[in-house]
Amino acid sequence: MKKFILNLCFIFLLIFGISCNAQDAQTVTAKIESENIEGTLNLKAVAKNQGQVHQSLNYIFLAVKKDRGKNMSSSQQQNKFTLLPKESKILSEISINVNKDDALKVYLFIKDEKTAKVIAKDSLEMNAKSFKNNVSYEKTTNEENMMMKGLIINETKTRIGDDFYSRFYSLLMLNAIEFGFRIRVSEVPSTGTNTQLQIFADDENILTFFARPEDDYLDDIVKETIASLIQYDNDRQVTDKGFIY
Repeated sequence: MKKFILNLCFIFLLIFGISCNAQDAQTVTAKIESENIEGTLNLKAVAKNQGQVHQSLNYIFLAVKKDRGKNMSSSQQQNKFTLLPKESKILSEISINVNKDDALKVYLFIKDEKTAKVIAKDSLEMNAKSFKNNVSYEKTTNEENMMMKGLIINETKTRIGDDFYSRFYSLLMLNAIEFGFRIRVSEVPSTGTNTQLQIFADDENILTFFARPEDDYLDDIVKETIASLIQYDNDRQVTDKGFIY
């Protein structure tokens, strides 16, 4: 009888403890704070733990902008973080130049580190009707659509890098070329004052080259980039079909 009571108490404490942890997880809140200073929108991702339990979490902070010329660009940041009981913390900051005609959607997701489930979220929108339905807050709440398939992300840092991105994006739009995966154009330091541009299809680096200002060079490398993406897409589709039984 004594052993039965001890076991019952243990089960009760276990269930109660799990219930408390779940309840505390729901006390984490997410908030996007914004401030417009002379055409520059400063965005802050803020998390607050209103509970009494230490939290280990992940966040994804994503901003997607569409300008008057229908060019889309985005900035995405994600990382792990912790929150002490009753602690409020600024997770990340993004600054975006915006005009009154620009469309903007910003998302903040906070996920439990162990379960990877979204436990808090917030969004901010400006001229959101300019976006197509595939860029929506509801559709980004699951992990598969979080990466926004078909999105072309500009992570260049120099004038040359931005020039390449503009030519690349314009050629895609001119020829109505679309891909079913996320494309990221990243720029990283190289030797001396030079930089390198890296092209990612989803998270796979498919092409790396030096950033050079010559028009002929940029035009050629844009064509090579698109050809590499088409080849990647074809290989990807062949691989996917190979697993159909």
